[in-house]
Amino acid sequence: MKIALAIVSLFPSGGLQRDCMGIARRLMGRGHEVTILASRRQGELPTDLTIELLPVSAWSNHGRDRAFAAAVARRKAEFDRLAGFGKLTDLDVLYCADGCDKARPTRWSDRFTARRRIKLSLEAASFAPGRPTRCLLLSQNQLDDFARAWGTEPERLALMPPTIDRTRRHPEFRADGTRERIRRELGIAADAVVWLAVAAHPSTKGLDRAIAALPAFPDARLVVAGVAEGAKQGRLIRRLGGDAKVSERIGLLGMRRDIPELMAGADLLVHPARVDTTGTAILEAVVNGLPVIATAVCGYSVHVAAAQAGVVMPEPFGPGNLIEALRQASAPARRAQWSHNGADYGASHDLYSGLDRAADIIAGATAGTPEP
Repeated sequence: MKIALAIVSLFPSGGLQRDCMGIARRLMGRGHEVTILASRRQGELPTDLTIELLPVSAWSNHGRDRAFAAAVARRKAEFDRLAGFGKLTDLDVLYCADGCDKARPTRWSDRFTARRRIKLSLEAASFAPGRPTRCLLLSQNQLDDFARAWGTEPERLALMPPTIDRTRRHPEFRADGTRERIRRELGIAADAVVWLAVAAHPSTKGLDRAIAALPAFPDARLVVAGVAEGAKQGRLIRRLGGDAKVSERIGLLGMRRDIPELMAGADLLVHPARVDTTGTAILEAVVNGLPVIATAVCGYSVHVAAAQAGVVMPEPFGPGNLIEALRQASAPARRAQWSHNGADYGASHDLYSGLDRAADIIAGATAGTPEP
């Protein structure tokens, strides 16, 4: 078949973008002709994929989403199947990594812009009752939110297994010299406790919460992958670090491709997010033997609890809960047990087949069953 995968922005470091490209390769491996449609691309992308840019112009992100949705819909007749990685219109399949906009409370500013109206319109195009779109969700909380908000027919909703890339699981890096090499490269002392954060959006991922906790742990350093020095988000982190008088203990690494290696060099993943549909970094940390401190709003935090690989903080968030979790994680023996538990969990559970399952459904979408 000729299959189109549509995604607004395509770049190498995003989790949704990696899923899109991974599913494209799986479909190509089954003999399908796959084209990725995008409105913009950034960074160095693989050369084995067919990527087509659709000219889209808008003043806002929600305006771009609406314009891109219209551009993709105009191309639908050229393909046997259309799957969207983001809320678009006229989709056969939606691979949805976002939360439910209809389930979120209305803000006062929504009265003055078209943002919420456009977002709900795009969401309704896939989730409203009577629509034909198969909707693939990545966490149980996310699926439940959409089902309650829209009354979507249950048979159109599918919960995907986790989508961790097996090639990013390397618990052995903690014992084969990789850990020591990374720490030397980062200039981190052997006795320092390294908190790793993987986050391009500091507020969403709760980096301000981690920075506020840092003064209570003078032996800890916070290393952030995903935010560069000099960038807008980097300046924000530096300001927060300066206010807390811990800026010299915060390292900003920018975008990194060697996340498993960084996880080996760290002692703890700190992920006190405000919103996170899944939290791929959480599960990658677990399977790589890096203990995790995360909030219960993160979809993949259930695996931290199941693996006994760290602490999941209840909602509503309280700074005292984070301090207490970090104090528990200050004990080396406890971290070692969490690390061992996580690595075992990654070896014994199916955390890797989500992209294969999504490819099954995309290829068999019209029949409502996986590809034979």
